[in-house]
Amino acid sequence: MAFSSSFGTGNSAEAEAKAMHLGLRLCKERGISIASMELDSLFIVNCFNDLLDPPWAIEYILRDCKNLISPNVSISHVFREGNGLADRLAAHGHSCQGIATFDEDSLPSTCFATYQADLLGQPQYRPP
Repeated sequence: MAFSSSFGTGNSAEAEAKAMHLGLRLCKERGISIASMELDSLFIVNCFNDLLDPPWAIEYILRDCKNLISPNVSISHVFREGNGLADRLAAHGHSCQGIATFDEDSLPSTCFATYQADLLGQPQYRPP
């Protein structure tokens, strides 16, 4: 399962936290268990892992994220190049109205090649 959504105005930390929260909610609604999470925001990973104090605007979001998963789920940082599909879906979300969910057969055409590369473990780079 994958999703795209527009989170409106705000900063990148808010968007990352909201995307993590929405993803966890969608997984919970669909009965999908989470063993680990990889985020390309080191700041959010550190806040989630209690290494940094989160800004008040995302503190409640991260707290709710922790309530949506079991305590043994690991969350780690991955560079954007290692998380190409998430980057493409985020870009797609800017044009979304509401929440769009996808499976591997219904991904937006702009995301399919990135999905295939992610499956093969190939890094993805943003075009200049």
